[in-house]
Amino acid sequence: MAQVLQSLTLHAYRGIAGLKLDGLAPVSLIVGANNSGKSSILEAAGLLLRPPDPSQWVSAVRHRDTDMALVDGLWSMFPGSEALHPEDGLQESKPLHLEGITSGGTRSLSAHCLVSQSLGSSEEAELAARIEVSVDGAPSLTLKFPSTSSVLHQIPTFRVLAVSPGTHFSTRSMVEHLSRVVEEGKKKLAIELLQIFDPRVEGLDISASFGRESVLVTHRTRGVVDLASFGDGARRTVTLALALTRASQGVLLVDEIETGIHHHVLQPVLTQLIAAAIASQVQIVTSTHSLEALDALIMAADESDGMESLAAFHVRRKETGVHEVLRYAGEKLLRLREGGLDIR
Repeated sequence: MAQVLQSLTLHAYRGIAGLKLDGLAPVSLIVGANNSGKSSILEAAGLLLRPPDPSQWVSAVRHRDTDMALVDGLWSMFPGSEALHPEDGLQESKPLHLEGITSGGTRSLSAHCLVSQSLGSSEEAELAARIEVSVDGAPSLTLKFPSTSSVLHQIPTFRVLAVSPGTHFSTRSMVEHLSRVVEEGKKKLAIELLQIFDPRVEGLDISASFGRESVLVTHRTRGVVDLASFGDGARRTVTLALALTRASQGVLLVDEIETGIHHHVLQPVLTQLIAAAIASQVQIVTSTHSLEALDALIMAADESDGMESLAAFHVRRKETGVHEVLRYAGEKLLRLREGGLDIR
């Protein structure tokens, strides 16, 4: 099974300093209490793999809060960032610093953010952000926001798709994913996973008419209906399937993989996802709060002959603010759970 990211260190990111994950696996599960840094780990992985891509920075903001002002969200990604006071002049953050080992070798990412007021078309003061990004000590690239225009660069990037706990609530996101998958003729996985919830499902398509878009399901007895008429679990599963399909030979980052999916169907869903990841050479890095999800993932990996490719990382923030990370390889993880140990 393919593996793009082998290790990741958050030297300075948000409120985290010195958190290191060594020995990331083709399927890596991040567990830990609230505020232990699980979501930050997923964000940092995406940034390290695609540092010059403005959309990757925007994604890290929007996956946490779809309504937050973009500039404020970007500013919060930098360590020690207090509330912005642009009326005092140019605001400059402390630098963030990430490091890791990828299939392309070692990589170091450093960046800092500058925020200032600008005059918009309405002559009202607006906030603009500039992020200076340096990879492996090379001269910085400048990313400007709210403009998200691409920049010319020669930095190797990897294919990364991210799924947050709320992605399946966005029809626009699902239409975007499905349209790309349809173009490549690869919607089979999404249909097969939807059939776990209802075996009478026969097809999945996009409708675009009268200025509105939707995802339509062809159903043996109901006819052609909107995916919105299915439950959260079905929508979430379709989202995971589409994102994994698009992540071929890259990385799929999933925050709280169990979201919306009932534990009775979680194992068969994960079994097919892992099997598809193996076939498509996709590395999965995911987090969970759920013991049922942990057990389902272990059993799914076992059924998919992926146990040797599974690892769990228990992340704990000590009272001193320092992070402790314990790694459990697949077979050890299985034995510990059979013994009843709750490693969350």
